[in-house]
Amino acid sequence: MPVCDPPEDDPVGPYKRISHTQADTHRRCPRMWYHGYGRGLKGGQPPIFGMGHSVEGTLNRIMRDSPVLVASHAPSETFDSPIHDELIPGQDNPRERPSRRSDADWPGLRLEVLDEADWPTSRAALREWAIARLDVHFPREWAAVRAEWEADANKVGDWDEFEAANMDAAKSWVANGVDFHLDEVEACLEANGGPNLVQWRAGEGRPKWPSPDGFPYSHSTPHPCASEGEFTWCEAWEIGRPWFCDPDAGTFAMSTTHPEGWLGGEYDLVYRWTGEARIFDVKASDGTSDYSFGYVDQMATYAYLWWATHEKKEMPTDLQIWYLGAPAKKQIPVPDERAMGRIENRLKGLHARLRATSEFNEADFPANPTPVRKFSPGGVPTDEPPIGEMARCGSCEYRGICSASPHHQELPSGGNADHPVTRAATIECTPIGAINPFVTVRGAVRKLRKVAQWPSYERELWEFFLDFADRDWVAVVVKLDDPSLPAEFAEGAVVRLRNGIIGAGWKKDVGHHLRLDLSASSTIEMAPVAAADDTPFTQLRPRTYNLKAQLFNFEHSETEDYSKWGARLIDATGVIPFQIWSMEKAVGVLREYEPERGDEILIQNATAKDQHGKLVLEGKITKSLTTRLTPSTS
Repeated sequence: MPVCDPPEDDPVGPYKRISHTQADTHRRCPRMWYHGYGRGLKGGQPPIFGMGHSVEGTLNRIMRDSPVLVASHAPSETFDSPIHDELIPGQDNPRERPSRRSDADWPGLRLEVLDEADWPTSRAALREWAIARLDVHFPREWAAVRAEWEADANKVGDWDEFEAANMDAAKSWVANGVDFHLDEVEACLEANGGPNLVQWRAGEGRPKWPSPDGFPYSHSTPHPCASEGEFTWCEAWEIGRPWFCDPDAGTFAMSTTHPEGWLGGEYDLVYRWTGEARIFDVKASDGTSDYSFGYVDQMATYAYLWWATHEKKEMPTDLQIWYLGAPAKKQIPVPDERAMGRIENRLKGLHARLRATSEFNEADFPANPTPVRKFSPGGVPTDEPPIGEMARCGSCEYRGICSASPHHQELPSGGNADHPVTRAATIECTPIGAINPFVTVRGAVRKLRKVAQWPSYERELWEFFLDFADRDWVAVVVKLDDPSLPAEFAEGAVVRLRNGIIGAGWKKDVGHHLRLDLSASSTIEMAPVAAADDTPFTQLRPRTYNLKAQLFNFEHSETEDYSKWGARLIDATGVIPFQIWSMEKAVGVLREYEPERGDEILIQNATAKDQHGKLVLEGKITKSLTTRLTPSTS
């Protein structure tokens, strides 16, 4: 069972589990984890990051194809899997997965079987067919990763230059992966199909999570190439196929989750034709980088995850790393049960530490980078001594903002900035760490009701008026689908609303007014008596902020329903997201300035918003366009 979904009653949730990537980042340097995962700062995306995806995607498409159903030069889409959205336990949004519907259009059921005379009957013939499929699939995968890179708001580098230098190498790496896979196919042939040949020929024993092969999950009919006589190369190709992430599935849709929900990972290849699980990881590299040091832990984590998701009764028997750029296979020792226990204690303890709180303090994540190690092709350690102290900081994405880095740069911290237009005036800026829009108020509930929200009218939220003395009032919107309300909460009740944000509202029947938004950080409690922290009506007003900060990374997003221009800003006191809803409106606010990563910028008149329990700043679009984002000159 290569894939294990989160438990139905997921105690952790998708945003509270860790992956081997997070664990490895924390091992390399806890401060690196703090900046990347704790503060949400993202590095730049050079084209080479997509190279591995194109290599792995092409290899997976080749392995999924069947030499008895797919001609060597058939279009790449010939054997595509039917995909449907599937709601995964513990996930908020459905994921694109191979369809489980009975009417799904699986290619293996409708394609005509090729003339048997055209079936490969040797390793050389099978390789010739597979390399022809490489030539068909690779342009599709390469174009997909290029489009993904071009759409990435944080892309850096030049794709055309990268392509000219690396595309041919990427294709050769796929060919190396084909040869490694053919080694498995040949071993399967020599073993006469392994222990499950009879079952497979009868169309029986299909796993719950079958290897992607063009047929439905519940398929129980013998394969078109199944024979009764001598075991063939085509049969070995079909039986020897590993489990891998279906190349048509959505990102991380085929991940495996620990039964307790706190750890997740995604295997590259799981070979099962021997009757045992053997986990191999594909690296689109030659293994000479320092990352090779962490891959041993990665493979041990995969072994542990397999063991944990199989009732701790089934142990992988083989772990390998395939360095396609070398090309070389690196054997990794399989942990025993005692080692599995140590891995569990370490990772579970790390998870508890990293995910026990939503607020992280820099002091809890020491800048303690591991030494930089050198490797020969194939991930073979060299005799050269590791480079210790702060050597890793030189290539770290956070070297300019990390207070412990020798490459640290001074960051803004509020204060005054020159006005971007008049230059004669100055603008007072708030440090990010001092932004606090929350208020606590006490009053009586009036006109309590649930109202369908514009523009879709598909979501209902609680709304009411909160009455103060002297006929003062604010309109309240509880922006939560299922808020926690006191049992006595009702019309006329006197309540205290904590951590709300005051904004400006307008409705036809009441005109302009103050509005109090209650979101994830807010609470409602009964309040029979006043308290010292209750804010009087006279002190309630919408707050805007001017900000001088460095633009660390972009966070744009666009769906069928909305678009958002976003960025993550940092100064010496903290980090905060900034966003402008609607890409078109963002163009008007930005005017002629096109921000770049690392710019020091000035934001005027932004408002704060509680978004899923985190503060963000929003640029409000007004007729006078008073909100502007400009490069800072101070």
